[in-house]
Amino acid sequence: MEKETPKIRVIDIQTEQVLFECSLQESEKAYQFAAEMEEMGLDLKVVVPTLSETLSQSLGLSREAQATYQESMEEEMNEHEGSCCFTKDDPNKTLN
Repeated sequence: MEKETPKIRVIDIQTEQVLFECSLQESEKAYQFAAEMEEMGLDLKVVVPTLSETLSQSLGLSREAQATYQESMEEEMNEHEGSCCFTKDDPNKTLN
């Protein structure tokens, strides 16, 4: 089975239809396409894969494993209020 490469997608917000798709290296094309379509009156969103999505796809994880990994990342971030590297009293002072 061939690995799926991460893609940037331009999606119509009303219909959720993918109108344009390109590789991460061609991101400029996606934003240019979105700008042209918005000038025509379409309401669009540009969806760029996150670092964790790109990593899990690069590793060849199944969709189920990707979903599990994404959930664990979200749980980890939600467990930390603010940064663990800075004090609450002075955000410029690092903890030693």
